Amino acid sequence: MKITGREKIENCVKGEFVYKYFFDSVWTKESILNMASLGGLKYYESFPRPMFKVVRPDGTIIKGVLSADKCRVIFPRSGADAAALKFETRMREIFQEPTKEG
Repeated sequence: MKITGREKIENCVKGEFVYKYFFDSVWTKESILNMASLGGLKYYESFPRPMFKVVRPDGTIIKGVLSADKCRVIFPRSGADAAALKFETRMREIFQEPTKEG
């Protein structure tokens, strides 16, 4: 699961800190559960459209829906750029592709 794009969400109260991230595949139950390593994960599997929310220690909030190829990320006012870099780095670490040997 790789990040393929990032789009600033306009017309939000905290608009300058809210982004939509796009991925090369959709969220599965397994990929959502892997998000627990980022922070406090809440997975609402019984919702009509199962969704998740992760709150990172730095205050970043990640929200997404099962079977969607995107998620919404709200970065904290203080240190938004650093939080974005940490989020993107951790996502690459969590969902890195296996190396091919041989």
